Amino acid sequence: MKDVLRISAVVLVLLAAGCGVKPVVWQKTIDIGGDETATALASDGSSYYVSFVATRPGGSDRAGWFVTKLDSMGNEVWTRTYKESPYAMCEDLWADNFGHLFATGRAKAEGKDICLVIRYAAGGDITWQKGLALGDKTWGTGICPVSGDRLAVCGVAGTDANTDYMVALLDAKDGRTVWAKNLDLGPNDRAVRIACDGKDNLALVGLHGENAANPDIVIIKLNPGGDTLWTRRYDSGGDDEPGDVAFDGFGNIIATGTARVGDSVRCVIIEYDPDGNLIRKLAYGTIAQATGKGICVTGASDIYITGGLLLESGKSEILAFQYKPDAVAVWEQHYSTGPNAVGADLVVNGDVFVAATVQARTRDVLVCRFRQLASKEHSR
Repeated sequence: MKDVLRISAVVLVLLAAGCGVKPVVWQKTIDIGGDETATALASDGSSYYVSFVATRPGGSDRAGWFVTKLDSMGNEVWTRTYKESPYAMCEDLWADNFGHLFATGRAKAEGKDICLVIRYAAGGDITWQKGLALGDKTWGTGICPVSGDRLAVCGVAGTDANTDYMVALLDAKDGRTVWAKNLDLGPNDRAVRIACDGKDNLALVGLHGENAANPDIVIIKLNPGGDTLWTRRYDSGGDDEPGDVAFDGFGNIIATGTARVGDSVRCVIIEYDPDGNLIRKLAYGTIAQATGKGICVTGASDIYITGGLLLESGKSEILAFQYKPDAVAVWEQHYSTGPNAVGADLVVNGDVFVAATVQARTRDVLVCRFRQLASKEHSR
């Protein structure tokens, strides 16, 4: 791999907008009695779907796959759990404009970890489910739409000793596999999220853990047939964690992640043009300690990012902001309902909707709707 990057001194400077205006239109806490961790958020334009993993203290051998549908005011419409496996984790979601929801994650089948993909109807019934096994263990971690009523799924495939990037293309109507591939960059590879551009090229962001103490973020671009076009590697010199990936309206690839070097924790944003040339690499804030997780690009190519803002007290808050390089005034919110909160994913539909994990007595899921204030930056 090439283009080993280090955190640049160039930073993104953001100023909070809308001071004095209550930022939260509504919030919904999901607590089923154990520890719940938010994994993804999706919208069909009017309803919102949040996935989360639920565990109970001392029950590390069991995990629950949960998906909850909320209406536009945050009221619960339905919640579904996957009951066919004692250990199942929903990792990512995508919803179309017809109320169909697609989810991917992992489950146990005959003692083996498989990538599970489920299509839910608008009422929450499963219309089909698909298991993928491309090695001794296979996990699903990311999902995105592809033209022609198809889906791309990414994740992990291989053995405990050597995992590869997994990517597959499925027919959205019935779950049929169009093609599936393992990408082997070295030991301990793990794809995390996947995105598709207008030409059906795919982008993966993931982890390369050849050095277990200092793993790197990897961005890969694939052609519509799943062949690798280029690979780039981000190395801060410390422990790097991939967050999310997206295409903007110009075909550029934008990835988020977290770089941990010594006592420094930085939310990083990395951009490449369609040919793999580096456009820029930035860190949120001049000295801010933050993590980078979900990313959302609107139809107008406005870019929003969520993660966690680490405070001097040791606590953390949800961080959500509109990303514009060198911006001096742009939308941003920090929010928490407990000692610690971290945004996991977000969607923008007029306002900004964030799914987060909040740590209080136990971990709970929080979905909040932030008011989006019009500004010159936003309306361009």
